Amino acid sequence: MMPPTRQDGHGVIVTGGASGIGRAVVELVLQRGGCVGVVDLDPSKVDDLRHLHPGRLITLTGSVLDPDALRRAWTGCTAELPAPVTGLVNCAGIPPAPVGIEQLEIADWTRIVDSHLHGTFVSCKTIGAELASAGRGGSIVNLASVLAFRPGPVLAYAAAKSGVVSLTSALAVHWASQGVRVNAVAPGWTDTPFLRPKDRAPRDLGPIVSATPMGRLLQPREIAEVICFLLSPAASAVTGSTIPCDGGVMAGSGWAPYGGFPAAQADACAERLMPAT
Repeated sequence: MMPPTRQDGHGVIVTGGASGIGRAVVELVLQRGGCVGVVDLDPSKVDDLRHLHPGRLITLTGSVLDPDALRRAWTGCTAELPAPVTGLVNCAGIPPAPVGIEQLEIADWTRIVDSHLHGTFVSCKTIGAELASAGRGGSIVNLASVLAFRPGPVLAYAAAKSGVVSLTSALAVHWASQGVRVNAVAPGWTDTPFLRPKDRAPRDLGPIVSATPMGRLLQPREIAEVICFLLSPAASAVTGSTIPCDGGVMAGSGWAPYGGFPAAQADACAERLMPAT
């Protein structure tokens, strides 16, 4: 019997699929038998993907803020992929700016909100509408964030991700009668280039780990597993939901006044709980 999250016979378009969580989704869908169209702004990273599975993977350079580029992506994927496109995963977005409102430039606010919220909207409007009109049903998964619910100093990013949560709920109802499910995942602190950008000095990740009850960073593959579940028939009754994938961050936010998390967060335990790679 096949695992319920197999992707055989399904095509998925992944925006921002050349790195981080998006790339983990691409790799997992291919491993599970699906085919993928990747839309990403970075030509070098897109080129790096081509070797993964030439028969079931096509790559396109483009912006989620450009409806024409997304229409070309839909047309190219439906023409070239060996299976019908039934899934859309919106992972594209630029890194946040952790500064106070007094220091946050209006242009930076606009750029970040456009990237995460407007980009998700344009992608859903362009490709999601095609999924709905195709008559096969489908699944859209948007990338939100734990910061949509527990905001910090990344004002534009948190506000945009809150908007993604609301947009997800609205579109789930809008397309429910056409068999298109719309959900979101809200990752916590995940080990991606967002946390370890190559153009900046190494960051002390200790405070992040200590704020996570599981006592470690999450891995992109862990988030991709939840996304693949939402793409699959195993999630046929799930729509309009945002699923936290945060290592317990939201659940643990009320523990600080009581002395912090239980001792199970000790390094030895965290290491034992680290998933095998």
